[in-house]
Amino acid sequence: MRIRLSLLVNFILMVSLLLAGCQSSPNADPVETVAEQPATAADQAAEEPSEVQAEPVTITFWNSFTGSDGDTLKEIVADFNEAYQGKILIEMDIMSSSVFTQKVPPAIATNTAPDLIALNIADTLAYSKQGSIEDLSDFFSVSGADQTDFIPSALELGKFDEKLYGIPMQLLDTTNMYWNKDLFEAAGLDPESPPTTFAELEEYAIKLTDESKGQYGLGMCASAAPQFYAVFIKGNGGDVVDVSTNKSVLDSDANMETFEYLHRLAYEEEVSPKSTGGVAMDNLMQSGQLGIYINGPWLIPGLVSHNINFGVAQIPGGSAGAVAIYDGTLFSIPTGTEDSQKVAVYEFLKYWNSTEIGKKWSLSVGIPPYLNSVINDPEIQADANIAILANNGKNAAPWMGGVDSAANIDANVLFPLIEQLQNEGDVEEMVKGASEQIDAILQEN
Repeated sequence: MRIRLSLLVNFILMVSLLLAGCQSSPNADPVETVAEQPATAADQAAEEPSEVQAEPVTITFWNSFTGSDGDTLKEIVADFNEAYQGKILIEMDIMSSSVFTQKVPPAIATNTAPDLIALNIADTLAYSKQGSIEDLSDFFSVSGADQTDFIPSALELGKFDEKLYGIPMQLLDTTNMYWNKDLFEAAGLDPESPPTTFAELEEYAIKLTDESKGQYGLGMCASAAPQFYAVFIKGNGGDVVDVSTNKSVLDSDANMETFEYLHRLAYEEEVSPKSTGGVAMDNLMQSGQLGIYINGPWLIPGLVSHNINFGVAQIPGGSAGAVAIYDGTLFSIPTGTEDSQKVAVYEFLKYWNSTEIGKKWSLSVGIPPYLNSVINDPEIQADANIAILANNGKNAAPWMGGVDSAANIDANVLFPLIEQLQNEGDVEEMVKGASEQIDAILQEN
């Protein structure tokens, strides 16, 4: 049962007082910080009996960060628990993505969900339309977090119907260009000058392809990598769905030009291995057999460990310029979460979106920052790879934003279309057929 608004206001005021001694710095030693400060209203409140908060407010938090990024997440949560000892306690449950996907829907339906969950963009949109997650539009006014520090595209990812349902946890700038400098030099190309336009990309890819060596100029994923074709569609001014009409625009003139281009590269010029998914393409790049590859920041550790002499740059541009595709993970609060928990969650989200924590997450995990204070940090800009990722924000756009069937369209229409384009056939016929499939999916929702 929700507590009354008047009680919530009182609780917010009291929590603000209690937390006043914990706000100097996310990484500050909480014991030393309190010791250096004179007695405050928060100290007096802590010494007196309280019916509202006799114990720390406990937040349950589910996510699927099972990799090395999960280790960094555990450190950050542990630091938060130490800094807010006696006030807020986060109990985190990390599970595989498959288990997470299975557990969240029934938990929300039975009002047994955790207080905080980390969702991808598509799931955030779907749950918001179902009324399964809370409206977080009051986050900045309640928590005091600095909204101006967020790049606009980061907050847009969590919005639906003019309301905010997801607070950024991380952005995945999935559209950076990686190139093998040694292969460039061997092909007579300047290893420090990657292509900047789609026309140059085609020219370079052809020069880098050497069938006799099993070497390809451009990795064109046929599955599990929507960011690959998204940058070309957006870069030529195209789109997939007109959200205002809920109709497919896949067969537009701009898209026809894009798909003819991709067909020419894959089928006629054979610059990429056909019918190859993301993992196999990653391996090809890491083995030194791929000249240019559009992928995300998670590729970097593998290239480093395989001693690939590589470069990272913003993606090339088409007729509409270079457009980076942003995806990511958002913090959301399931419907039914008590107001006391929601206020405490807000305090953690403010902590997460501080400059120090944002900087730690970006440098440790290799993820591009979305806070201006982190993007402009000298240490971030001094890291050549992270700086490239960070500076892509000005060209950022979501992929099929506002389309809750985006994952379905990617998997069941666009992936098969890209694979078709890598083989013989009439491009216009392929694209029109795919467009009709998209309209059928949209009508079902």
